Amino acid sequence: MFDLSLLEWTGVAAAVFAASVVRGIAGFGFSLIVTVLLTLFLPPAVVIPAVLLWEIAASIGHLPFVYREVDWKSLGWLTTGMLLGTPLGVWMLTCLPPGPMCAVINGTVIVFALMLLRGAQPSRSPSRLETALIGMSGGVINGASANGGPPVILFFLSSPAGASVGRASLIAYFLMTDTWASLFCWQNGLFTVNTWLFAGAMLPVLTLGVMLGSRFFRGLDEARFKKIVLVLLLAVAGAGLLRALF
Repeated sequence: MFDLSLLEWTGVAAAVFAASVVRGIAGFGFSLIVTVLLTLFLPPAVVIPAVLLWEIAASIGHLPFVYREVDWKSLGWLTTGMLLGTPLGVWMLTCLPPGPMCAVINGTVIVFALMLLRGAQPSRSPSRLETALIGMSGGVINGASANGGPPVILFFLSSPAGASVGRASLIAYFLMTDTWASLFCWQNGLFTVNTWLFAGAMLPVLTLGVMLGSRFFRGLDEARFKKIVLVLLLAVAGAGLLRALF
């Protein structure tokens, strides 16, 4: 499959397991963590298609247990906005300097995450139009930087619906976005036999990690869950900001 030593395969399995635990707890974060770690061993063209397959597998395995908690109405408006905003983001990617654009995006995410971490909350739930605009901002960012999750994550974290609803909704949302991205990978011939073998070999590790993370989530109260997710989001945005600046 791939010419890796036993030690390197152990590192790959450890990376998938660690990212899977985070995914089980928060409902997101797997792609960022595992992509950064696995590209130490394998080229991105091999890693990213496998990551998409793992994300889809994790969501399919997870969603039946949280299906009733998903905020499907909000998710519909967010997805509509995301589909409309993505082409604009792709246009920005081709026409605007990537460094300043990514710096602004990640800087904005850091400001809002810090506000939520300090206890700021919206006084009311967003309207349908506002929800669609949040989804559109995620689509624009996704098209421009392949990291459109933060606006939607912040949306559900600030929602009065609660941690379980937010986490379940994120699982459903990323299932749709990952499936959409996978279609483009398939169209461009990135899903090879080695991709499927590699993804299948790590599937038991992924499953174990998500199960352990889900058990850990059940022991968290609302405040601790939000704090963990916001810290993780700050780490993601901080890494993106540093990469854009330096």
